[in-house]
Amino acid sequence: MSTREKSLAELSPDDIVRLCEINFIDYWRAACDSNNAEFREESGATFAYTGIQQEIFNVVLRTSFDEDTADAATDSVISYFKARQSPLLWYAGLLCTPRDMGKRLEAKGFPHDYDLTAMAIDLELVMGDFLEPQGLVVRTVRNASDSRKWTECLASSWESPRELVPWMMANPCYNVELRPKSGKEMSRRMYLGLIGDEPVGTCMLNWSDDVAGLQTVGTLKSARYKGVGSAVIAAALREARDLGFKIVVVLSTVDGVKLYSRLGFRIFGKLPEHSMYFNR
Repeated sequence: MSTREKSLAELSPDDIVRLCEINFIDYWRAACDSNNAEFREESGATFAYTGIQQEIFNVVLRTSFDEDTADAATDSVISYFKARQSPLLWYAGLLCTPRDMGKRLEAKGFPHDYDLTAMAIDLELVMGDFLEPQGLVVRTVRNASDSRKWTECLASSWESPRELVPWMMANPCYNVELRPKSGKEMSRRMYLGLIGDEPVGTCMLNWSDDVAGLQTVGTLKSARYKGVGSAVIAAALREARDLGFKIVVVLSTVDGVKLYSRLGFRIFGKLPEHSMYFNR
């Protein structure tokens, strides 16, 4: 039985955390299938660089370093980002070796200052009808106009720098009318919530053969705590179920845990992150 066909009851908490990490890597691989980003898997490190001056857009996702050479390999990756004056988040999750990568990063002056929460939902057990706020319409992003509305909404909700929107509009992961550099079809769907003509919520479903996950979830400040986020996420969950998945995973911020819990997501673990600011 493939992971895609398994329920939450058939997976351990560590299995779920690893699936969250795998989906995160798959998302970044798609986001960097473009001429304006780099995704590298070399010398034991998997990382993504965009040049956007916000740390969440430049990430080290996984390491497979030998115990004896891990410090030198870590220094090499740090040098890559430092040379580009880029802020960086380094994730030291269950897919990372050696297992003491977090302590090694702390010894180099990069603190463990945050955890993403690994969560998952069993679609068969909790997928029912979700009430949408009055006047809200949730639709799949199908053209460049929708893509721009989606990116502008996400950038505003994440308080991102102004260069994010043009960067996303030049990137096939976010502009559905562009073809990826690889020429391959992207395994993702984007969802846009609107009240009237105003974009108020975003979400992306990203999937591979084994795992489906939520990425780029955002709600405008003016529309929060009104059911917008739940409705946009529900559209992605319905599609995941239609694609044959039994579970959906997400790496949640602290602020998002309550939202996902209300929808039926459960907590299975953490993904530690270490911040580095080479742009200061």
